[in-house]
Amino acid sequence: MTFYDRKGILYVRTNGKRVSTKLEYSKENIKLYKSYAKNEEFFKKFDVIKTSPTVVELCEEVLKEKERTLKATSYKSYESLLKSRIIPFFDNKKVVDIKPIHISDFYKTFEDRNTLSTCECLLKPAFEKAILMEIISTTPFIIKKPKIKSSGYEISPFNMEEVQKIIDYNDPIIGNFLAIACLTGLRTGELCGLRWSDVNLKDMTISVNQQFTHGFLQSPKTKKSKATIDLPIEALPFFEKQRLKTGLREYIFYSAQGKEPWKYSSHISLLFKKILKTLDIEDRGIYQTRHTFASIRLTMGEKVEWVSYMLRHENINITLSNYYKYIKELDTKRITLNFDLTHNQHTS
Repeated sequence: MTFYDRKGILYVRTNGKRVSTKLEYSKENIKLYKSYAKNEEFFKKFDVIKTSPTVVELCEEVLKEKERTLKATSYKSYESLLKSRIIPFFDNKKVVDIKPIHISDFYKTFEDRNTLSTCECLLKPAFEKAILMEIISTTPFIIKKPKIKSSGYEISPFNMEEVQKIIDYNDPIIGNFLAIACLTGLRTGELCGLRWSDVNLKDMTISVNQQFTHGFLQSPKTKKSKATIDLPIEALPFFEKQRLKTGLREYIFYSAQGKEPWKYSSHISLLFKKILKTLDIEDRGIYQTRHTFASIRLTMGEKVEWVSYMLRHENINITLSNYYKYIKELDTKRITLNFDLTHNQHTS
């Protein structure tokens, strides 16, 4: 069996004939075809009658194949969308019965571009499988995908006064966590995964090597996210106070029960929500602490390059795009934030 690339289409020579698979030429589709060929030999040898599978059945097969290469959290996202979006819509519909109009109707159920794209990562390979199995000859994904905006997430950082309130409140469970989040720009999951061995209080550096996501310990969000950054002088007192709490234990932050490190940012988010309500501060997600770090620094005249370095963005354009309205023309030297760290409502 020999494979060819003909104008981007995968062709295969078998039994002396060169035929089109009607699939895009790629290593993945070559593997897919080889797998199909083995199954086809089985069907012929034992005279197994092939019936049209349902869309859901093929999507489940695709998900099972992806499980070997996906992170546990990514697999969980695919599985969740299969159950919440694909199964309810396609139900028991067979692959042969799906037309472009059905795909068009499926598209109309989405308001978020990213969610739709993730669902397509299961559906498109499912129909490609059906083509290889000679159940269908063309994919129904021939219609133009509608223009859908990404989810309406809005950058809404806390201002200096609000951050001061949060610092003053000094919640006994996550007070230091919140202060460090606002003063370093670290993501919630990264702070959950931070160990004392990652922090050098002498050299004033923080090494981001891991994070907790949905209870799983894994690598940071992107390759560039795994890096060593500065430990801002304003954050030092909160690390020192936290050291008194955790002593010689491995992780810096532990759950309310104190037995294990924080593994779920959602638990911290619930506590944060209550704190904001107590302080009469507008309800916002805990990820806004990262935006708060950037917005306050830039408003005070910090260099964009340094803020981008601290946030570990892929390039400075991302930083400029997200925070351009906070940038001041004082781009000359590092600045120090003047937070009052002495008036706390709770003891550490």
